Amino acid sequence: MTIKLRCEDYGFECNFVLEGEKSVGLLEQLRKHFEDEHGIDYTTEAITQMIMNRGHSLESIKKD
Repeated sequence: MTIKLRCEDYGFECNFVLEGEKSVGLLEQLRKHFEDEHGIDYTTEAITQMIMNRGHSLESIKKD
């Protein structure tokens, strides 16, 4: 299943968008963007929780 992750959906005024297979790797890319561009060092677990808060189940996120 594909997912589109928009930085602005997580409270930032930013046009960054990721789209791809819902996976830990994709969440890690979003985590890296938050750190590199916004100076916020979220854990992968925190990013996973953010995605789940938007209605995606943990089981639907594929392990890489």
